[in-house]
Amino acid sequence: MGGVALKKILITVGNEDAANIPQILKGYFHLREDFGDRTRFTIMVPDRDLDEVVAKIRVILGYIDKNTLVEVYSPDFTIYPLFDEREKDEGKTPDAAKKRKLSPIEKLLDSVKSYERLDADILSLAAVASIVGLVGLFLNNVGIVIGAMLIAPVIGPIYAFALHSATGDGVAVLRDILNIFFLLGSFILFSLIVTWILGFFIPLEVTGEIFSRTQSSPVFAVMAIFLGFATIVALAKGIPDSIAGVAVAAALLPPALVSGISFTLYPEGTLSALVLTLQNAVGLMAGSIIATIVLQIQPRSTREKAAAKTILWHTVILLLILVLLLAIIPLIRING
Repeated sequence: MGGVALKKILITVGNEDAANIPQILKGYFHLREDFGDRTRFTIMVPDRDLDEVVAKIRVILGYIDKNTLVEVYSPDFTIYPLFDEREKDEGKTPDAAKKRKLSPIEKLLDSVKSYERLDADILSLAAVASIVGLVGLFLNNVGIVIGAMLIAPVIGPIYAFALHSATGDGVAVLRDILNIFFLLGSFILFSLIVTWILGFFIPLEVTGEIFSRTQSSPVFAVMAIFLGFATIVALAKGIPDSIAGVAVAAALLPPALVSGISFTLYPEGTLSALVLTLQNAVGLMAGSIIATIVLQIQPRSTREKAAAKTILWHTVILLLILVLLLAIIPLIRING
């Protein structure tokens, strides 16, 4: 079960077009079956080679009968010692790291489907994270604040935004942006309401953990870009989102909660807390998209790549402009 992950590709074509298929079979285990006027090819390819093989198939499809059927499956279990041996040999070469490719784009997109809509479970988790975070901020306890970061569901929508931008899904990108800022707005509003209610029953004060999130600086915007970049690289390489998400939650959850707290307890710090929250959010989004460009996460077909590239670069430029504007605001306030 520790062997190479394989994909099963079935290509069914008319007999007159069957001669075009063998050019993509070299080096892979394959079978050919004849069914009257149709021929079926079964090809087993390593998961990492799927994008390359599918790209070749797309080229071939442009020259053969339109009734050709191509199917891709993920077998539950495969044993093919030849591929296992090749994997071991490649692992011994200096260029082994270069030969390792990202998971197929379908696999990456499938990993963010649960974050495409903010359902009751995500919002409930956000509420719990807010409560834990508020307790930590008011008690000036960094350990409790970190605990809130561990459960805050903020990495998923940003990861979804980055992947949908890379694949040129404009509708999904807009939805992801709304999800991100709706989630941030929920943190702020929940924090404001809870702080206002608690103020009637217990004395509340601005602790060091709260005050530190009312200081914004252009440096934070730059750091957020690098953090967004590193987080997407980590997720694309298979690091669990529960680990990579802590860094993103650290940049977004506390300042968002402090934005709500400041409305009630520390009005003069409200704008700085909001600016810091927006700096981190926009910076993370910009950094995440830059990561998809560097990692070459993109659609398969040439036409889809062209459309995705346009959406991607327009989004990057817009986000970088927003980062610049948000970075200037603290400087204007200081000089003013």
